[in-house]
Amino acid sequence: MITPAKKQNLYEEVSRQIIEMISSGQWKPGERIMGELELSRQFQVSRNSIRESIKALELVGILESRTGIGTFVSDQALLNINSMLLSNLIDEESTLVELMETRLIVEPGLTYLAVKYATDEDLEELENIILKGKKALVEKNYTFDLGFEFHKKVFSMSRNRILINLLDSITGSLIVTRGTVFFQHLNEYILNSELDEHMEMLECFRRKDAVLAKNLMQRHIENSLNLIKETDKIESDM
Repeated sequence: MITPAKKQNLYEEVSRQIIEMISSGQWKPGERIMGELELSRQFQVSRNSIRESIKALELVGILESRTGIGTFVSDQALLNINSMLLSNLIDEESTLVELMETRLIVEPGLTYLAVKYATDEDLEELENIILKGKKALVEKNYTFDLGFEFHKKVFSMSRNRILINLLDSITGSLIVTRGTVFFQHLNEYILNSELDEHMEMLECFRRKDAVLAKNLMQRHIENSLNLIKETDKIESDM
């Protein structure tokens, strides 16, 4: 049952209730949900808050808008919700920072190795991954596991089984934890910028410039880490 949204960030409360209704089976995967006007009336919030919520839930693969038809619960909604709920197992506020710091230490060197061993097939796959991410962002079904696919491919290209296993072991927690901060701290501009940085790294792979690729990966992860730290500071000051 829908109750009026009362939190300061109304669209987050709307998103939370929508997720609960999907999880409980009130709204089922593939089902068309009510329109903005009716949602606005039942939640007792503005249509802008409803649009923000729908947009955020589309970007994490829970809802799906079909032009001229309406908004539907994504076929993968329950899977994506379950991944987000796993974050309850990670209860330390520093976890995401520590995961990103681990990546900052390991991934630049791994990227250096990946450039050395990259094949033409690897480069083609990297480009396809980037293009798939950009397409998903436009179509509002972008998810964090899709965005992280580029990095996982770079892991495999390093041919270093120890580093691959190390980073694979934190990948699930990283995707889940970043997903939980998505609604407040990420937007399409930031995600597009990350994909552009992936493309910039790909050009280094093509030129066999391992040093620049390593430096770009370090900057790429530092940007994300700084965003997370800034967000934590804002929240602690509130």
